[in-house]
Order: sequence, then C-alpha cells, then structure tokens
Amino acid sequence: MASAGAVMWYTVLPVGLDPEATERVRDALAPLDAVVTAGADDWSEALDLASAGRYDGLVVGYPLGDAPVAGFLACLRRPTCPCRNSAIVLITDDRYRAEGETYLGRGANRVLTWDEAPLRLPDVLEDLFKAAPRVLVELSVRVMPVNEGPVGSVACRTVNVSSSGMLLRLAEGYRPGTVLVFEMVLPGSVVPVCGHARVVRRTSVRREPFPGVGVAFAGLHDNARARLASFLQCAVA
Repeated sequence: MASAGAVMWYTVLPVGLDPEATERVRDALAPLDAVVTAGADDWSEALDLASAGRYDGLVVGYPLGDAPVAGFLACLRRPTCPCRNSAIVLITDDRYRAEGETYLGRGANRVLTWDEAPLRLPDVLEDLFKAAPRVLVELSVRVMPVNEGPVGSVACRTVNVSSSGMLLRLAEGYRPGTVLVFEMVLPGSVVPVCGHARVVRRTSVRREPFPGVGVAFAGLHDNARARLASFLQCAVA
C-alpha cells in the first residue's frame, strides 16, 4: 500500500499483444496513473508472471494464440494465484466479440473491441480497480422479496461474495430493482448475516451457465458488516 499522500500506481500486464498494440494500451492508460509493464508474449509466460507477483489488471488480446482460454482464466483465478482478484479485460476485433463475451463471469471482467479501447479502457479499468474484491465461495442464503405479499423465503447459494454484494445461484428470476431481505450463513457461525439487498442484474446464459441474480447490499443489520468484512479478509489473505 502507498503511504499517506503518496501516488497510487496501478500495474497492468499486457498479454498476447504485439509491440504496437502494447503502445496503444499504454497511450490509452496514460491518464490513469497506470504502469503498463513489459508484456507477456503468450499465455504460458503470463501465468508465470502472474504466479510470481500481483498485477492490478491484465489486458489480454483475444484470441490468445493457441491458449485454452477457459483454463488460462481458471488458473489466474485460483485461490493461490496473486492475481486471483485482478481486473482482466479482453480486447478483440468485432468478429470475436461475442465469442470473447462467453468468458465474462468465467474469469474475464470485461470485453472491449480495439475500436472502443482508446476511449473506454481507462474508465473500465478504473471502475474495476475500485470494485470490492470478490471471493469465490458457496454459502447458504435465504432470500425473500420485500413488499410482494405473503411469500415464503427461498433457499439458494452464493457463487461469489464481496463487501458490496454477491452473486446468487437462484432459479427465481427477480427483476432488477427488486429489494430482497436475506440471511447468509458464514462458515463456523450459527448466527446468520442479515440485511437487505437490491437486485442489479440477472445472469446471462451466454456469460454464466446457471440461473441467478447479482445483488448489491442495501443495508446490513447490527454488526453484520464487520463480520462479513472479517470473513472476506481471511478468505483473500
């Protein structure tokens, strides 16, 4: 961490980009206080670098040569990898965009085309850098919509959890904007974390191979926020 008053520099690893493309990324990120490091020529070198130290973001040219992309992303998101919570953006041509988007929710955070990258890449990465780290964990949750009559609670499980929200594996397709009351059981605790959450998106069949919703916490009861923060801190340590 930077000391008080110091400038916080983000480190970005280019993967599978030729020198010209790397310079385009470096120029695009000039306003972001980001250091674009020497790039990894292929996925094998990228995994070696990502295993040796943490980068705040990886900008990956897609398709990535002969890389098994699903396996490459899965290795980056392993609990033991220093880059497990890093921002990963795929940059591609228009013709590969739909194919690249199948990896959203499966390791990749965003997909941009080369035409979009000069304007959108700085904002996309800045938003991802500021986002709360997500922990891949399955926890038992019960949810119930507010103000929808006398309906019972529904049992489901988390896919990932952060200090700002969670992704739930849930058959009920609650509309974005729906407010839910929830109870979530943390490992080793008999007292659930309780609060309210607002549905912000439904899962996409193209991105995630399960029905579910993403929710943002709208209020946590009692000392629930401190307990959740302690759990997440231990989980990402």
